Amino acid sequence: MSQSIFSQAMESPKPIGYDASANSEFNYKPVPVLAPVSLCLGLLSAMGFLGILAVPIGLVGTIVSLICILRLRKVRGEYGGMWLAVTGLVTSFLFFTTSGGLWVYGYQTEVPDGFRRLNFMSDISQKGFVVEKGSKDVFNPDVRALDGKKVFIKGYMYPTKQMEGLKTFLLVKDNAQCCFGGNPAVTDMILVDLAPGKTVNYHSGVLTSVGGVFHCKPTSGPAGLQPAYTIDGLFVENARTLF
Repeated sequence: MSQSIFSQAMESPKPIGYDASANSEFNYKPVPVLAPVSLCLGLLSAMGFLGILAVPIGLVGTIVSLICILRLRKVRGEYGGMWLAVTGLVTSFLFFTTSGGLWVYGYQTEVPDGFRRLNFMSDISQKGFVVEKGSKDVFNPDVRALDGKKVFIKGYMYPTKQMEGLKTFLLVKDNAQCCFGGNPAVTDMILVDLAPGKTVNYHSGVLTSVGGVFHCKPTSGPAGLQPAYTIDGLFVENARTLF
């Protein structure tokens, strides 16, 4: 009895349009490695908002995604993963343009009106001193020309025993001098005297922006150091950009 029922079920007519070959074969399209790589780069490109050095990830992701899409179109459906490549392209391009644009906007707007942007390395430190007619070292004419001018400059705070409520601090040219016990040269540091009522807390290894009136005036600073320059600080803040 049971055998006849089973036989009838197996011999019963199949639904209209039934294709046995469609169920007997495993339909699979291989996915090229560039497709998931494109998606990963698209997601990683969001790191461009955290640091300017990560912005190029979006550019690389855009290029890789385009290459993948072109190759997939060339093989005409023999490979899968098109949606991965397209998603990677959209996210990479979007994050690359927006994060890069924000960094450029920050750079263009961080200097207040009336202040001159200076590069600590090229405009101050590398100028050094000059010798005139065998006399002692004197300030470089290019640096001397800045005396009394409002400047905007970036550097790192040199550590002292005081951590909070600083009215005076040393600004040095690079992170190695401020964080690893470096002994900066006199032209590699600037003594910043903040205006009355202004204070700042020490932040280790953080690039700092300083705006104020520049002076070529050797003086004694914290930790027994003797910087060659001073700034009458009008404002201090964490740098908005790293360049």
